[in-house]
Amino acid sequence: MSEKVETRKTYCTHCQKEVLVAISPAAPRSGQANLPDHDEVVCLDFGDKCDGEVCPLSRFRPVVMGVRLARSGLRDAGDWKTVRAQCEGCGQVSELEVVDMDHAYCTLCGTTNTWMVLALDEDGEVVVTGRRTDTGG
Repeated sequence: MSEKVETRKTYCTHCQKEVLVAISPAAPRSGQANLPDHDEVVCLDFGDKCDGEVCPLSRFRPVVMGVRLARSGLRDAGDWKTVRAQCEGCGQVSELEVVDMDHAYCTLCGTTNTWMVLALDEDGEVVVTGRRTDTGG
């Protein structure tokens, strides 16, 4: 995230309270198609209560705000719930930052993984990751 991040409070209609957001200015246009051409809002109060269909601040699914926050580094790594699993993007086994019940972010390569916990015999369990594919229908 840019060094020129501005923070301010704004009202979240889903949480029904004021939340702290960081706003990073759009990168200067230099022909890079993968850079956003608008300011990016990152909610610093993103959490378990962000479970609606659409985040009122980003107008995307809440997982998008969670990934923005994870990618930004604006939340201390120790403040994230993590799961130890193999990342589908880089293949490394590491602590993935849990964004929501279905998604975890790899801090090594930046991949957003889908994840779930499989219960094993007795008291064991394993975390598995994967990528969603459309099955048509």
